[in-house]
Amino acid sequence: MLTISQFADRSGLSPSALRFYQRKGLLLPAGRRENGYRVYAPGQVDEARFLSSLRAAGIPIAAIREFLRLNGRAREAMLTTWQQQMTARLLSLQIADQYLRGMKSSQPQVHLEHWREPSVVIWFPATAPAGPLPFRADVTARKKELGRRRVPVLTSGYVRTLDLVDGQLHGEVGFRIKPGRRLPQGARRQDVPPTLFATLECAAQGDKAAHRVFRFLHGLGFRPEGLHLERYLPGAPDRYLLMMAVRRIQPATAADGRGG
Repeated sequence: MLTISQFADRSGLSPSALRFYQRKGLLLPAGRRENGYRVYAPGQVDEARFLSSLRAAGIPIAAIREFLRLNGRAREAMLTTWQQQMTARLLSLQIADQYLRGMKSSQPQVHLEHWREPSVVIWFPATAPAGPLPFRADVTARKKELGRRRVPVLTSGYVRTLDLVDGQLHGEVGFRIKPGRRLPQGARRQDVPPTLFATLECAAQGDKAAHRVFRFLHGLGFRPEGLHLERYLPGAPDRYLLMMAVRRIQPATAADGRGG
């Protein structure tokens, strides 16, 4: 059996970390000596290193505790979830790094907005005459309706224009809500994975905002992919936020058929 100092030296964890894991119920000493001092079994070294590795990977204590209670397929499913979350985090860090390296004070105020968790956006059909911010009345009415139905809205005012027929715009107005909520009547549900958006606040009369964002993104090595939204901004009747989901442009390699 190993004392806590010996076990700490063997596992690479500090005695304070071992005491912390004991308090959290994740790694209990194998026993105690007559003097009350903790002792650990050599076979617990790998377990201690595994816990430390999960913590270094950013896994929360509560998630580790749940993982240790599981076995078999349930553990595999949880590992898969962690792997997917890590991939998303790494991608967002790579994009953020590329964004910061390419920023210059003379460039347009394109920013990043990260939906870190899976989201639900509900959409309602809307029709309005062509013009600046045509669906503002629909956004206001639908938000009030959701309030009456006690559906909490996380962010609101998303707009998608789908068609123009005889001077009438046909589209959708959307609201981001918490997952698990019952879908209101007449709404369409869209599940959105963790997504990084490039955003640009625009004047309602502007018609070249998307081209500015495309040029800016391409210069930083990004490309738009997936959702392309306009968000009507509270307290700004003549402005909106252009939002484009983005991915990094992967550099060409010899495997692409472009190498020498």
